[in-house]
Amino acid sequence: MWRTLLLWGTGLVLSGCATVHLSMGGVDKLTAMSGDPGRQYTVVRHFTRDAKAVFTLFGLVTVVNPDLAKVVREEIAAARGDAVVGIRIKGQTTLVDGLIPIVLGTLGGLLLPPYGTVLSYLLELRTYTIEGDVIRYLY
Repeated sequence: MWRTLLLWGTGLVLSGCATVHLSMGGVDKLTAMSGDPGRQYTVVRHFTRDAKAVFTLFGLVTVVNPDLAKVVREEIAAARGDAVVGIRIKGQTTLVDGLIPIVLGTLGGLLLPPYGTVLSYLLELRTYTIEGDVIRYLY
């Protein structure tokens, strides 16, 4: 019992060391988290999209970074807009994101008892929610 608690406690302490690179560098249109774009505009569409980040080895190695620039480009193109303003980004570990390492660790513990905890660190997920308003300039 104590061994199990120690393993889970160690896993909890060692998890969460992740580096995420969020970039809008590939967008050739105006993107603003706050402020006025300097011209009169109308909001064409509000969007909310999710993007996943994937990590391994205690969260030290980033396998997949969320491509925020791609999300913004797709939203501008879909709405035939000129820019995106009011961008908000929220990172969170959803229930499904948290269950995947637990399931890996449990299966690893059943199939390879000494390596169950290690297998739980092979994959960590985080969900990033991107919100914003696609705008079209009036003149």
